[in-house]
Amino acid sequence: MKSAESALLSEIMTTNIVTLDITERVEEALRLMVKFDIGSVVVTDKQKPVGIITERDVTRAALRGDSLLRLPARSLMSRPLQTGTPDMEIWRSFETMLRLGVRRLPIIENEKLVGIVTEKDLTRWVLRVFYEPKLPDEIRTLVKNQKIEALTGRPRCPSCGLYQDECICVRTQVASEE
Repeated sequence: MKSAESALLSEIMTTNIVTLDITERVEEALRLMVKFDIGSVVVTDKQKPVGIITERDVTRAALRGDSLLRLPARSLMSRPLQTGTPDMEIWRSFETMLRLGVRRLPIIENEKLVGIVTEKDLTRWVLRVFYEPKLPDEIRTLVKNQKIEALTGRPRCPSCGLYQDECICVRTQVASEE
């Protein structure tokens, strides 16, 4: 890794980005956030990133009393999309995110979505820089960038064979145990 002053977002960004087409419903955005245990979904229009739906957006809409599950993504997404580039210095992204009041920064290169940097990514980077050059083992596991699990790697239900996050067996068993 480069020095802290010259480190770039390309070094810490997550490249597996979950996206949602602008014509999809908010319900699908929420399903994706739950499935991948993430706090946002980038909204695209013909593969071009145009907005983002975050947990905060959903919470605010719910408090207004909006019936949001059937709403199209475009009606709930935050826009304009605040972005960075892979060659942006990490310290600059801190400034940008604080100034804009955002917790996620989609990374765009040649008008294409190539990654995303979140507060969690930045926290991991700060820990690595703080502990350099000797990163203790217990900290090393904390700063590993958790990649979004590939669809093929998701656990299956032993009863029905469907993915556990999609089957009724697991939910029924959990409900009956409560």
